[in-house]
Amino acid sequence: MWIALAGPVSAINATPYLDRDSATSTLLKVGDAALALDPLSSSGVQKAVQGALSSAIVANTLLRRPASTEAALQFYRDSLAEASARHCLWTAEHYGRIAAHGGGAFWQDRSPRAAGHAPVVRPAAQRVGLDADALRSTAVALSGEIEFVDQPCIDDQFVALQTALRHPALDGAIAYLGGQALVPLLRGLPAGLTPLQIARSWSDRVPLDRGLAIAGWMLDRGLLVPHGPDAAGSTRPLTPRTGWEVRAAASKTPDLPSG
Repeated sequence: MWIALAGPVSAINATPYLDRDSATSTLLKVGDAALALDPLSSSGVQKAVQGALSSAIVANTLLRRPASTEAALQFYRDSLAEASARHCLWTAEHYGRIAAHGGGAFWQDRSPRAAGHAPVVRPAAQRVGLDADALRSTAVALSGEIEFVDQPCIDDQFVALQTALRHPALDGAIAYLGGQALVPLLRGLPAGLTPLQIARSWSDRVPLDRGLAIAGWMLDRGLLVPHGPDAAGSTRPLTPRTGWEVRAAASKTPDLPSG
């Protein structure tokens, strides 16, 4: 039996790209019109849905709060740019792993070295194991590497300027954690409390189990560090540096430990 093509073979360009003119006061580009991801990542639909939700809130802000137009546009542009940069790094690392195990030219040409990306090396954080005893008995303080920055982010149905937290262990600045505004909880936080004591000090604003989950998440990622004479690096500043700057980034609600 002979098998023949039903028609001519065609190809479609699937190269990832970012449209840097995706947002104006009268135009918002959504989905592939704004950002296209590598199809091998299988994450394009998820990102398109996230972009559609964000663009709806940006549009709502432009129409109902015109004074926040610039913040809303900056949020949308920068959230797309950050998503593109993260995706390019992730895909290059993925290609590099396959290229290192005998992958052909397709993978080697897209590896971090070929793409001009330096390997991602996160700074080592001074961490404590998340067991019940550590949460109850380890005295901690805010890491001296924390910075507070102003950034546009989603606040309910609008984009608004919020104070967010930035740290080398995080992909970007975050204003909310588990739906809770984070910076108000940290302002004036004294050094030397245990994570359990910190959660209790927040109990008028956050349920105890949620507060303990937030404190545990921060401890696990090095945002809270051991404090006291027995802690290595105990001379680290106890008050975060403040770097006030306008920086747009996608609002993030990281998964929290169950506590």
